[in-house]
Amino acid sequence: MGKPQNILSHEREGQELIENFPVSFFSHAEAIYHLQEVGIDLKKTRVADWLQTSRANVSQVIGRMQNSGLVDFGENLKLTESGDCLAKIVIRRHRITERFLSEVLNLPWADVYKEASKWENVLSPLTEKAMLEILGNPTTGPFGNPIPYSNYKEKKMYPILDAKADNNYFIEKITEELKRDNETISFLQNHDMTPGKKIKVADSGDYSITISTDDKKYFGIDKFLAKRVFVSSTNL
Repeated sequence: MGKPQNILSHEREGQELIENFPVSFFSHAEAIYHLQEVGIDLKKTRVADWLQTSRANVSQVIGRMQNSGLVDFGENLKLTESGDCLAKIVIRRHRITERFLSEVLNLPWADVYKEASKWENVLSPLTEKAMLEILGNPTTGPFGNPIPYSNYKEKKMYPILDAKADNNYFIEKITEELKRDNETISFLQNHDMTPGKKIKVADSGDYSITISTDDKKYFGIDKFLAKRVFVSSTNL
């Protein structure tokens, strides 16, 4: 079955944007999109923190992006329709690559994020299509985040922090913030805190929450982590 026309149109526009703009635009558009996705204020300082670069550098790139019609900014940054398309195409390729690296090449999660960041800017539509076919056309990356322009259907989910004690849940999504820290992402993988896994909340204290995954022994996670791992009450 072919792709819907609206998706093909977005992909063509995204490919044209990728061919016409510098890589620095990709990373900044992606950062703004991720900040919006995880609910962080869309300020230049936040973008600089996300990209681990200086605010002066971010201001320069954002100014050029504004002149190119990719960003609007007043009190907060905002991607234009073209900027949003560019961000989604880059993120789409990143999340497809993440799945390929983790599921086909069996790279550990701690290596997947950085490696995918190298591939996302050079992946061609032809290679993207081949990777999707090998993977079975997934709608999310390995961390549960939706692949833009896929047939992803949103589930009702909430952070572990809001889960009730003694109930069973299924992990749905790990936010981009956690993916960026090797120690945290290795902890999640080593403790089977991966999308699709069943978890149970034992109790919640002032500073940590005790959980178990797939009926294994209990362990604690802090509230920072518990706010950024999302679960649902069903895996359907």
